[in-house]
Amino acid sequence: MSMDTGFGTNLGEKQRMALYNVGKVKNLSQGEALISRAQRTAGYCLILKGSLQIAALEGNFPAFGPGDLISEQAILDSDASISAILAGEASRVLLLSEVALRALSPDLQIAVFKHAINFSTAKHLKLKRDMASIDLKRLSLSHHLINDSRKRAAKYEHSELLLNLLKRIPRLPIHVIQLTELLLSDEVSTRRVTELAKQDPSLVGEVLREINSTHYGIRQKVSDLYYAIMLMGFNEVYQILVSSGLRRTMPDSENFREVYQHSLILSYISFELCQFHDKQHASLMSTISLLHDLGKSTVFLIEKENPKLSFFVQLLDPPKMGAMLLERWNIPKVVCETIEYQAYPGFSLPWEIPSEFKEHIAILHLAHAVYEKIRDKSNDLRNYPFLTEYKNFCGIEDKTLQQVIEQVLKGLKAKVPILPGEVKKFVLANAP
Repeated sequence: MSMDTGFGTNLGEKQRMALYNVGKVKNLSQGEALISRAQRTAGYCLILKGSLQIAALEGNFPAFGPGDLISEQAILDSDASISAILAGEASRVLLLSEVALRALSPDLQIAVFKHAINFSTAKHLKLKRDMASIDLKRLSLSHHLINDSRKRAAKYEHSELLLNLLKRIPRLPIHVIQLTELLLSDEVSTRRVTELAKQDPSLVGEVLREINSTHYGIRQKVSDLYYAIMLMGFNEVYQILVSSGLRRTMPDSENFREVYQHSLILSYISFELCQFHDKQHASLMSTISLLHDLGKSTVFLIEKENPKLSFFVQLLDPPKMGAMLLERWNIPKVVCETIEYQAYPGFSLPWEIPSEFKEHIAILHLAHAVYEKIRDKSNDLRNYPFLTEYKNFCGIEDKTLQQVIEQVLKGLKAKVPILPGEVKKFVLANAP
């Protein structure tokens, strides 16, 4: 058996034979587990031939090759997501248990441990260099995407065709816009919201019909908006007001209903996420989430009215279209910018986003990840490469994503009696 690379090159023939005498040679077929979390040992493994790979729930790890001496326990202890060490191909390894190591001469024990330390140091330095190189490339790519996106956005803002198309879309009721502005002030109160909403009797009537419908399932009849706010809470009634106004601007189509249902669920998830960090802006984030896909609905509407331009309309950027429409309606800047830059977390770290409203963008991004993971537990969230950074940026660094999800579902489950039908169904289907 050969030991002509790595650790073996530093040993004499007698030392090699001593290792073989106390160790155990094991042949592995491709994909066979050398060790798993359930069958861990405290020994070392010297790779004689082939390669070993690490199986983990999250992320990829570099492979180990001939001459590499690894500590099985150290690898399993380094990351909770690691489940096993597998053969990347047909391989041969020399297993050295703690008992076997103690049977070696002091000089050979020192040689083994010295190599293990040197090997770990060399691997660590190589990973540091590789990470620095990768981060430099990522930063370059991120800057390129940001610059390209901003150049295209500037062209949107000066396109007469797009501006004319947006002018044809009905505005949100003025009182909904005023309520959104009210969220940014310190004047938010049940009485103030009631006074504003009552300036549009048809809107109040629609809200009361919604609250009293089977959609919510409230037993007692609600006939007063002020009482409705006291009963259900400001955020619940406010969301109905915004949702009602939003539905006035868009046609009752299947595409819009799908977008609206997704946005409605996301608005409640965002509200719960704010309970971790920034309760003051919970209602605002709930509103942003409710409006975040307005650009998609806008594109659907433009395509429906201009079928001959369908190919070109589908190339439009929905977040930018939504932001432009909301800006035209005089919706506050924080809402417009959060919606415009919502896709940036897919290729940028939080502090690289060219907006002063980074925390709002981070919450919206995290809400999407939570929604997708709840809906599909097998989703590996590979479209969220910087999810940990955004979670930490939101002030939730002390919790895992799973703990965040459990807390969100717990908060929503407690509100089930007053949740809209779509949200209630989503929560009951997924809450423990």
